[in-house]
Amino acid sequence: MEYKPKNRDWVKNAAILFLAVLLVLTFFSNTIMNRSLPEVATQSVQGGSITAKVRGTGTVTAAGSHVVKAEETREIRAVMVKAGQSVNAGDVLFVLGEGDSAEVEAAQEQLRQLQLSYQRSAVSVPVVSYKAEEREIEKARQALSDAQAALAGVQQKSTREIPSEQLDAAKQEAYAATEALTAAKAELAAKQEELESKKLDRDAVLSLYNDKLNTVYDRVQEQEYWVEKFSTELQDGLATEPPGRIAELQEALRLSKDALAEATQLLNAMQSEDARKEIELAQSAVADAEAAANAAQESVTDAETALAAAQAKVEAVQAVIDEIMGTETISAEYKAAKEAVQAAEDTLFTLENNLELKRISDSKSQSLSYLDLSDIGQQIERAKQKLAELTGGEENQILAKVSGTVQSVECTAGETKAKGDVLATLEVPDLGYTLSFTVTNDQARRLKVGDSATVSNYYWGNSITATLESIRTDPKNPQTNKLLTFNLTGDVNAGAELTISVGQKSASYDLIVPNSAIRSDANGQFVLKLESKSSPLGNRYIARRVNVEVLAEDDMNSAVTGDLSSWGEYVITTSNAPIKNGDMVRLADNG
Repeated sequence: MEYKPKNRDWVKNAAILFLAVLLVLTFFSNTIMNRSLPEVATQSVQGGSITAKVRGTGTVTAAGSHVVKAEETREIRAVMVKAGQSVNAGDVLFVLGEGDSAEVEAAQEQLRQLQLSYQRSAVSVPVVSYKAEEREIEKARQALSDAQAALAGVQQKSTREIPSEQLDAAKQEAYAATEALTAAKAELAAKQEELESKKLDRDAVLSLYNDKLNTVYDRVQEQEYWVEKFSTELQDGLATEPPGRIAELQEALRLSKDALAEATQLLNAMQSEDARKEIELAQSAVADAEAAANAAQESVTDAETALAAAQAKVEAVQAVIDEIMGTETISAEYKAAKEAVQAAEDTLFTLENNLELKRISDSKSQSLSYLDLSDIGQQIERAKQKLAELTGGEENQILAKVSGTVQSVECTAGETKAKGDVLATLEVPDLGYTLSFTVTNDQARRLKVGDSATVSNYYWGNSITATLESIRTDPKNPQTNKLLTFNLTGDVNAGAELTISVGQKSASYDLIVPNSAIRSDANGQFVLKLESKSSPLGNRYIARRVNVEVLAEDDMNSAVTGDLSSWGEYVITTSNAPIKNGDMVRLADNG
């Protein structure tokens, strides 16, 4: 039988085909995987220098102006200046019409009425005199003494031994106690009157101090209101208002701040210990007077106790006498004499008590009158002060208080201006010049108030010195920008356009990366370093986190410290998808 070899070519062909397919799949798997990875852009880590400068351009404006206002309602007789004219301090700006203003006339009439009220109140102060009452009391005491002598005479007629000497001694002691009590009550009344007087003095001092304190406090609140108002208007108008209006607002703000500082200083001075010494002295005088009145009251109490003891002794002796006399026929003469003594004692007590009540009533009436006089006196002082303010200064002229250039004139000859109306505005070169421009919030964080700046586009005249005065929120872009304001000194004029650079000086650093490579999270700032690994299918790229600290930065780059090298290392600057530490990535130029 003929042998026929088996056909194995299909096995070989199948194996070749399988290996070819496997090779193709292996090759394209690398490409497919690369296509699925985030695409990143990188930049090498370098060494070099960074100049952390912030630059901007703005227009120079005058830092302040002086507003001339009417101090009272007056007619403007003549205007002596015009816009653009230079004036010196003391020059005549306006000539006023003759005659008193309405405010002055009103203040003078108010002062006259207050002075008339004071005179009427002074005439109405009660005049006290106790001579008639004291004379009646003296007569009552003499009548009591006569009645007691008559009773003693009747008792001497008794045939039995009566302790008349003891009774006389007891009555003498009671009489002395009565005198002591009367003297103590008079002393008490005098001390109480002195106490009321000291209280009035203290109340007057406190009232005057509180009035002045309230006046100064009102001035502080008023100036705080104007400072806040002008600050708000200035901030809102920086981008919209003309330079003249901005200068006017800046001057108004400066003057309001000065007035606020002056009022605050005066308020602090009035609240100091030295300013309150007069109050403390008045309060100490009241305390001393109260102590004296309390001591006098204790003397009255002691005198009343002594009088009660003396009267008890008289009653005890009288009881013995009555007992003795009760055993005999009590004559009508004895009864009449005893009743006369009792009536004389009652009359004396009534007169002394009425005098005491009258003294207290008169003291209260006088205290109220003196309190009214003190209040009117304080009103007179305030009215005099107001009149002095209205009539102070040059009588018929308004003079320039500063040297400068007239920006505007707000009145004409023959016009009547009320108190507080603006008459003119002066630009004051001595107050300096300012320049402002906006920067991003990130740029503003590199700066601080007081930083020195340089002018980069000014090549003529004397040098200009610029200092950062304030960093505020930009009213046009409050979320993203800040407004920088610089004080300028040197050869500078309003209206010039200057470019200013401000910030740190240039310095060299070992590690510099693009700002776009800096990232941050809850653990701090970091960069993603590109790490390369070889594989049978080519290089693989992995993002590795490296914690860094930013030392300095400019508009493009940042100097950092961290586990990096400026020799052949790259950091990721951008990616087309979020990436994190350990993620595989592909380079943008690997397509």
